[in-house]
Amino acid sequence: MELEQCVNATLCLDYKPKVVVGLRGSTANTFLDNAAYRDFIFQTFGVSSADMESTAVISLSNDYPVIVVRGLSDLAGAQEGQNSIDLFGPLAATNVANVVIQFVRKLSEESYSRS
Repeated sequence: MELEQCVNATLCLDYKPKVVVGLRGSTANTFLDNAAYRDFIFQTFGVSSADMESTAVISLSNDYPVIVVRGLSDLAGAQEGQNSIDLFGPLAATNVANVVIQFVRKLSEESYSRS
């Protein structure tokens, strides 16, 4: 699926964003903007992304399967200068919304094709 690369006509990512499936993520009640800690959780737990939002929906302990779709907008402290979340957060939100819409459409297509 093609993702948007630009916030507007003058602000674009230097690279083409992509959908990545199957990585190990983490969630907590803190904003991660620390490269050393990011490296620690990757080395220790194999975590490739961290967010604050999916905590509320993690419910496997209650026997409900969950799929979390994340739109990553910054490098968790690895960037030079100011964190890019203010610039690229809206782009990540738009892209993740479009991914969820396509995912739900695919689920619906598969559900109807099995009937």
